Amino acid sequence: MLLILQRVAGGGIQWLGSSVLEFEIGRMSNPDRLRRVREMLADVSRWVQVEETDIARGEELEALGFRDFDALHLACAERGGAEVFLTTEDKLLRRAERHAGQLRVGAVNPVNWISQEEP
Repeated sequence: MLLILQRVAGGGIQWLGSSVLEFEIGRMSNPDRLRRVREMLADVSRWVQVEETDIARGEELEALGFRDFDALHLACAERGGAEVFLTTEDKLLRRAERHAGQLRVGAVNPVNWISQEEP
């Protein structure tokens, strides 16, 4: 994960953030972890604010079995034009694999993704 963040900071990778991400981070109870995560957010390249279309798309994804916030993250990633959605959540990855044909963005574990991206 550190390698990904270093590449984001160096401009080699763009990080798409969303208001869903901001909301979830705001719910963190550990102040030290919250501070570190907020510092990392300085490197977000572009922010997507949730719109009605994202909520509607999120509901479609929930109908496929994605959890509410996961569905909204995916909807924002799709509308934001993300090339890949990185997550370490195995359940989300399995569901995304099952429904890959219905998603507009691929979900990948960051460790697997970065190992494929390295020269």
